[in-house]
Amino acid sequence: MPDKYNVDMTLGELLDDPVSEKFLKSLPGMAQLIESPQAQMAMGFSLRQIQEYSESMAPGQFTKEQLEEIDKGLKAL
Repeated sequence: MPDKYNVDMTLGELLDDPVSEKFLKSLPGMAQLIESPQAQMAMGFSLRQIQEYSESMAPGQFTKEQLEEIDKGLKAL
């Protein structure tokens, strides 16, 4: 694992590490998203890619601002 976590890591990489998994699951609504069947299809995508896809499919649901906050949190781990 890299010594810095970030939103360019895949969802699978972040969930495979107990520290980043705990952080992600602590975010509002993220645990429910992670445990959804759709999340299994997204394990090979970075959070940045997931945000971009989400923004095109459901604008406002997962914003760039939220992604930036998640990135700051991950980098602080």
